[in-house]
Amino acid sequence: MTPVFSVATEAELPYVTDLQRKNKESLGFLPSMALSERVTAGRVFMGWLGGAPFGYLLFDYQTDAVNVLQACIQYDARRRVYGAQLYGWGLEQWDTSRVRLKCAADLESNLFWRSLGLVCVGVKDGGARRGRKINIWNHFLRPGVLLFSPEELATDPVFQRREDCRDIETGFLVSAPEGFIDRGSLGKLAWSNRKSKA
Repeated sequence: MTPVFSVATEAELPYVTDLQRKNKESLGFLPSMALSERVTAGRVFMGWLGGAPFGYLLFDYQTDAVNVLQACIQYDARRRVYGAQLYGWGLEQWDTSRVRLKCAADLESNLFWRSLGLVCVGVKDGGARRGRKINIWNHFLRPGVLLFSPEELATDPVFQRREDCRDIETGFLVSAPEGFIDRGSLGKLAWSNRKSKA
């Protein structure tokens, strides 16, 4: 089945609200008013399969970047490249030189963003309640080309990774939680974080 994409309308707002509620531990929370405002402003993209929605991408424009606030694919449509296709459609719609987003460091979503060519450029402390680290990801773009080449990233000082990044291969930061490197240990880390909150 081939996915199709569209700008969300008010009719899709209940779906977006419900999917956000179901995934609030990984997405964070935006009040329904904020969701409604972004739908009205055309800042929510939808993915569809066979006439039914499978996820959304919610964003804001900044001076020099698009800031992705939430990207969510419903559980039964994950790991089938639909999320990557939705993001790719977004790249075609945006007129920007950079996409920026934040992702909690204990989420497997970081591996997804890395696989799409985003670069981890920073880390910050999250809220006190969860005690998470937050990875800051950037996707550097230019007209006609989605990504700068690895050679350009390595030689152009504007795009140098921070010195506290783990290495050029992964882009993950030294200060990210221990055990963050591979899929297996990432799952264990996420599980241990959930258990410690119970």
